[in-house]
Amino acid sequence: MGIVRKYLPAGTRDLIFEEAASVRNLDNRLMNLYLTLGFRPIETPVLEYYDVFNHEKRYISEKSIFKLSDQEGRLVALRPDNTSPVIRVVLSKLKDADYPLKICYSQPIFRNHIAFHAKKSQILQSGIEIIGGNKQEEDLRCLFTSLACLRMCGSDYKLEIGNARFFDTLVAGFSISEQERNDLRTLMAAKNSGGYSFALNMTNPIVLKLARELPRLCGSPRQVLIRARALVQDNRDSLSILDELETVCSTFSGTEFEDKIILDLGIVQKINYYTGLVFRGYVSGIGEAVLSGGRYDDLMQSFGADLSACGFGINVSDLSELCRTPIPRVPDLSFREGQNSIKNALDYLNGIQGDTSC
Repeated sequence: MGIVRKYLPAGTRDLIFEEAASVRNLDNRLMNLYLTLGFRPIETPVLEYYDVFNHEKRYISEKSIFKLSDQEGRLVALRPDNTSPVIRVVLSKLKDADYPLKICYSQPIFRNHIAFHAKKSQILQSGIEIIGGNKQEEDLRCLFTSLACLRMCGSDYKLEIGNARFFDTLVAGFSISEQERNDLRTLMAAKNSGGYSFALNMTNPIVLKLARELPRLCGSPRQVLIRARALVQDNRDSLSILDELETVCSTFSGTEFEDKIILDLGIVQKINYYTGLVFRGYVSGIGEAVLSGGRYDDLMQSFGADLSACGFGINVSDLSELCRTPIPRVPDLSFREGQNSIKNALDYLNGIQGDTSC
């Protein structure tokens, strides 16, 4: 027998006792919430054909996907994301279902990160996808469900809401190359306004000014909307998006979620994945978003489907570290007395579980 290796591949870890219990407990609570709100669960294989993630709206870097081949030599991938597999199931096995389809899932995803980035390569991701239906209604359903999920983790949480199209409508009509547009998106996504003057000194100065202002348009919805309308002036497409966001935010006014919502017009995507509403959830104690989602109608179209869609995913692996679950103390069941031990153990189980039949 060879020497057992004590080390794990980069980005992976063992979960021991309370850590494993915390993940399972949070995962079960989230799934019960989804079911209570009318979502129905699905599971997809860990292995998918690579083509499921290799399409014109590629939103996952090829380098970050773990790839291997099957016995037929076909290229397969460890699931790097849950949205594309859900779409595959919907379009292959649920295409005659009644819409909207409200789907929930909880299963691991795998990303091949550069070692020094210190990111997890395996993450338990829980989430929902809503396929079809009225866009405004399903956006609200998606936002409400995300807020309800964050609330389960305590009172100190926030949900940032924005629109993926706002930046593009704002700079439409200005002379700017696609490369400059992508560079601006990257810097804005990183909130790195200091890098603009070095990387983008040839960019249209008006566009550059707008790009610098957008990350600052973050905070109370009422105050942000006032400043944003002054910035966009008579840009009708941008004003229309602001009207939509105002309607969304006002819908939560007077509820316990009102002060949990932040309007962030600086939310941009480096890759054109989302096509409208976008949002990110944060909880105190974790320095990055634990929940992210939005509307992705164009992704559905890249699969050849004329359907609307929105959803979100939650990083259960990170979030569970804040929701540590102690393992309950139980009596030490002895099996030294043979048949009497079995009877005593059964009495104990029946006393705490009731009917244990499926």
